[in-house]
Amino acid sequence: MGKRKKVKSGRMNTMVAALDLSDTEGVTTVLSPYGDVTDSFTIRLDEQGFAQFAGRVPKEAKVAFEATGMAYPVHRALVSYGYDVTVVHPKELAWIVKSKKKNDKADSLKIARLHMSGMLPESHLLDPEEQVKRDLLVQRVKIGNEIGRLKNSIIAYLKREGIYHRLPPSTDSFSGTRRKAIAALKFGDDRDLVLHTMMDRLEFLEKQCDPIEDRIKQYALKSDDVRLLMTINGVDYYLASLLSSYIGDVNRFPSDDHLASYFGMVPANRDSGSMVRRGKMAKEGPAAARWALSIMVDTVVRQNKPIREYYQSVKARTGSGKMAHVSTSRKLVRMLYHMLKTRQRWKWENPKLSEKKIARLGGDTTD
Repeated sequence: MGKRKKVKSGRMNTMVAALDLSDTEGVTTVLSPYGDVTDSFTIRLDEQGFAQFAGRVPKEAKVAFEATGMAYPVHRALVSYGYDVTVVHPKELAWIVKSKKKNDKADSLKIARLHMSGMLPESHLLDPEEQVKRDLLVQRVKIGNEIGRLKNSIIAYLKREGIYHRLPPSTDSFSGTRRKAIAALKFGDDRDLVLHTMMDRLEFLEKQCDPIEDRIKQYALKSDDVRLLMTINGVDYYLASLLSSYIGDVNRFPSDDHLASYFGMVPANRDSGSMVRRGKMAKEGPAAARWALSIMVDTVVRQNKPIREYYQSVKARTGSGKMAHVSTSRKLVRMLYHMLKTRQRWKWENPKLSEKKIARLGGDTTD
């Protein structure tokens, strides 16, 4: 779920309804325009429960609830009944509301009062089509991680058994030549079963990638943002699609600082009085987005001389590769923001390389 740190401001002069959601139920509190509790009840999070909610809460009421695992189905159901729904950023809400009194009814009332006061931090929900695209991308990330772990396990197993050094030399540990050599290995006992099971599982996972990648490619061709990000040397359709999916409409971020904050690429703030303290990177927001940004830094540094020189200068000044990586990440976030905002292509684009990338997707190379 993409998160958007925006706080609505201004007191509402209308009825408000808030729900505290669990996996199966929603505790509801309804406030009058004057802030009085006019109703409090619990619904089941199913068709019958949503109909019950619609029968007891006027359509002009402003509805709010936290972004939990049930946020999407509840949002879809209540919007279909005609309600104005706000989904609340849970982490930001926790900073606003701190109380020892913790139960569903109390939480529902807190959300309702904050909504009426215009103090709720919103969470950005994806539309159904974008959600499907995100699901495909996340599945590809997960499968890729599984493949990486399994490859490491196979290598470790072969080393443990003292035969890894017998494999043909190759820059790719799982090249076609090496796979054939692994398949030809014979222990003469149950170790053959162990190794063949691992290799069969690897083949199975790799085959799962193909249909997912085909769909991602099709979506990439249709996305102006993805095609724009692919003009960056070192960024392919997959990485561009991941970044584009998590950024979404760049206009929802007032500045590149807000986009950096979304990626968690800002230092934690621990100011107190006149003391200003900055800690490690906050690392808030979606982990997959930070992972994509980290991969982008590695590839862009290798393939773009100006970015590589910037990375090396920061590393020389700070003596830290980690600090250089973070600073370069922050620089690239600013550049991503500028590209998407102004629709300008990568400053150091290789046009022929960009054309080849699009051609490999089966698309037209003319813009």
